[in-house]
Amino acid sequence: MADKSAFELSRIYAKGWSAGKGHPVDLPPETLEATVAALNPYEASDERERWTLGFRDALRRNEEMASRGSRHKRVPVPTPIPPSGE
Repeated sequence: MADKSAFELSRIYAKGWSAGKGHPVDLPPETLEATVAALNPYEASDERERWTLGFRDALRRNEEMASRGSRHKRVPVPTPIPPSGE
């Protein structure tokens, strides 16, 4: 199989990211490895590696966002008051 272009590999990374974005972050390592192996649709090693990298980066981002959420309060955005008919 011909080498994939940088663009094609970036699309594969994005597919891995999308798969990992909504995945739970609290999986034990052995379960995570099995999950990654089962979900990865690629057979070629460079494609599998790129997809896995995207998946893991999304999980890492999920962890960061979860930890930020516990440190920061959400501040409600004030609702604008419509102008009166006067």
